[in-house]
Amino acid sequence: MSKRFLIAVLFSVIAFSHYSFADISKLNKLIEDKDYLEAKEIVEQLLNSDKENPQLLFINGVLLSELGEIDKAINVFVSLTKSHPALPEPYNNLAVLYAQNGDFDLAKTALEKSIKTHPSYATAHINLGDLYTRMASESYNQALQIDKSNKNAKTKLSLIKKLFNFQPINKNIVLAKDTEQKTQSLNEIKNKEDIINEKIFAMIDNWKNAWMSQNFDQYIGYYSDNFKNNKGMDLEKWKQFRKPRVINKPSINIKLENIEISKNKNLYSVSFTQMYQSGDIDSTTKKTLLIESIDDQYKIVNEIS
Repeated sequence: MSKRFLIAVLFSVIAFSHYSFADISKLNKLIEDKDYLEAKEIVEQLLNSDKENPQLLFINGVLLSELGEIDKAINVFVSLTKSHPALPEPYNNLAVLYAQNGDFDLAKTALEKSIKTHPSYATAHINLGDLYTRMASESYNQALQIDKSNKNAKTKLSLIKKLFNFQPINKNIVLAKDTEQKTQSLNEIKNKEDIINEKIFAMIDNWKNAWMSQNFDQYIGYYSDNFKNNKGMDLEKWKQFRKPRVINKPSINIKLENIEISKNKNLYSVSFTQMYQSGDIDSTTKKTLLIESIDDQYKIVNEIS
């Protein structure tokens, strides 16, 4: 699980938009270099002026765990799941820490909550599968300890060890790194899917925030030059159609729920429930964005609602 734990960390660091580039760049570098003490000092300084920022609190929890302060890290992530229950990452990292402590039932519950929050959150699905396998390995090992002649348990334990290279562990031993337990090719595929999903989630969140802040240039920048919707509007017509609907509003509030990502030929399909409020307008809409990837840039080519 540890590699996916770090993926979540980097995603949260990159997500900052309102702190100085120098601070965030330095923070990224310190974490990459595993200089956790200095990174924690920067986070604490930023928290002094923004104590409720979920991204800062999240990274603080990560740094605490890397520094061996597991109980404090768990408290941070538990607090985040209460103050921001819609975020899947705190549940995922909380599960990793529970698993490291041997508390597999708590880890399972946390991962299930992460998936319930974001059903398409691939990291939590993969971690839950790994956790089930480890729990099965321990159960078969316990069966062997009770009855060493149990051939059925021996066979199943052997199969698990052969497939994932797991070894039986005692309750309080830390989980081995999952990237060392799978074949390199399978690991690369899963990691690539995780990274792509995280980038798309970040892009959708930035698109929503640009819309809410009524920054039209930034908002329209998330649409591809190849954009064409089902009504035949190309990008230029879409700009003319959307601009007054973005900038000529007293205020805009948008919330996205049930975000699901799937691959559709050469495009990514992102479906979600959109709750929109502006002035007297209060609407809930099912929406799908079709997104292309060109040179690692994700752009909207169609918007369907």
